[in-house]
Amino acid sequence: MSPTLKKLLKRTAVLAAAGLVLSQMLPSLADQLTPNPVNEVPIAEASADPSPSPTESGSTTPSAEASAEPVADVTYLEGESPTAKAKVIESDSLFFQIPNTLKVDPRATSMRIDSFALGGGDDLLLCIASNRAGISLSSNDDVLTDGLGSQSLLISGTPRKVLAALTAGHGLTLTTGSRISGTIVTFQAVALNKPSIDPEFCGASQITRSVSVTTLGIDLNTVKTPIKIGKK
Repeated sequence: MSPTLKKLLKRTAVLAAAGLVLSQMLPSLADQLTPNPVNEVPIAEASADPSPSPTESGSTTPSAEASAEPVADVTYLEGESPTAKAKVIESDSLFFQIPNTLKVDPRATSMRIDSFALGGGDDLLLCIASNRAGISLSSNDDVLTDGLGSQSLLISGTPRKVLAALTAGHGLTLTTGSRISGTIVTFQAVALNKPSIDPEFCGASQITRSVSVTTLGIDLNTVKTPIKIGKK
């Protein structure tokens, strides 16, 4: 065998051995150089409208906020409020008239008054006081009253209803245990924002009228001339 052929065979054996070594080392080296794959888990994005939890969706009892009904913000005028207090008001329409003097039989122990003129556009309180006679009404329907039968009577309501109470039936009645002549009755009218029988309002009266009860001009000593009836 020639020296050249020997060299060629040696080179071929070396290359074969090197190839064998490389073929065994390359896979291992590839495993080391290649990074391990990372399994990324997708993260679900938060929904804009989160679904209710089982406790919220399964509950049959509505929440306090959901069940609360809307409450209207109502502002009452003072005259319309059911809790507003009565107070004196100015009134240009209120009027009250009664005769200054009333004449009765000197023997009378009671009398009736029904000659009243009363009107206006506002509620009122009428305060009636007597120096010696009890005061009563035949009817007190639809009005507030206090002191019936006493010497101080309070009547409150609309002018129409107060006038109806003063004139109904026998009207306003004055009664004493003795002769009625000499009795003085005072009427005080005051306009209010709502009916009231508070006696403190009488001091703020806007109209005051006084009535004097006098006799018809005869007394118990009057002598009547006898009239003869029959033939002459």
